[in-house]
Amino acid sequence: MTQLSIKEFFPTAFLNESTFNHSLGENFSLCENENVIFHWADYDETCDAFKAAIETNSELKDEYRKKELSLGRLALIPVWIRTDKKVHQTTMFDLYERYILNQVQVSLGVDPFGPIQISFISSTGPFRSLAIAECFNKSTYKDFVMVYLIKGKLPKRDFRIRMKAKVLMEYGENFSKAELIGVEQLTSNGILFSIDSDLFLKDISVLNEIRILIDSEALKEGKDKSLNDLRSHLSQYAFNLLYSSRTEDSLLCQVKDFNIQSSFDFYKNKKIYLFISYDELKASSGAKIQTIKNFVSYAKNLIREHYNFNLLSKSA
Repeated sequence: MTQLSIKEFFPTAFLNESTFNHSLGENFSLCENENVIFHWADYDETCDAFKAAIETNSELKDEYRKKELSLGRLALIPVWIRTDKKVHQTTMFDLYERYILNQVQVSLGVDPFGPIQISFISSTGPFRSLAIAECFNKSTYKDFVMVYLIKGKLPKRDFRIRMKAKVLMEYGENFSKAELIGVEQLTSNGILFSIDSDLFLKDISVLNEIRILIDSEALKEGKDKSLNDLRSHLSQYAFNLLYSSRTEDSLLCQVKDFNIQSSFDFYKNKKIYLFISYDELKASSGAKIQTIKNFVSYAKNLIREHYNFNLLSKSA
């Protein structure tokens, strides 16, 4: 493939804005202060693109093989888990694999989040009481996910971008109480929020509805900008990208419509993750939801063209 054919296929605006550095661990920033980022593992098309690139790019192939080798060494670390019925002998590799594939409870009969008796010394102990998830290293866990996505052992995800943003949630009688909650992801299908677990369990889970205030104007203004202009535009909002205190920006949400998602919190911030689909939010504010969906679609096309260009140009 020649450089001319690449220019004919891709918009000129993207040709001089490449930051792809052929790293499996890279984040692609849509904002100068990295409050809006994308990782190739968060989209099925970029997963496929990286898988193909590993076969032809020596740097990527070497990085991938090093991660595989490092993960394989975990099979040399024995672990013993004591349950009511027996002591199970396994390895750290098996624990990571079963946990990531959601097979821990099935194969070992234990709760991966609850305290269990575990030893790294021998079948006779000493045993410590802790959750299986507490044995994991965050970086190693991410490497496992990336390698297993490449291998096809994990299902690929629909497109999503990761956020570092806070918005107001109003709740209680006449929505008289308010707390800040996190916006973690904007996906093709809905929004992922995070909330303090104690607040959710004590106050929110018993309610019928809450209000979430979101200002989508910054996303509307950012749509269709070039990559560099978008980065500059979003960075001016710092951590208040979607924040609003205006009642007219509120989205009325039925608590029952949230899908509660649990994952081990490596930072121990005691978070619960709440996902709600755009379809469940349309009745509250159809125009605002469409603005968010339009931005996600625009970001997806921007990222698709960026990675396609970089992968194709390296093989030209």
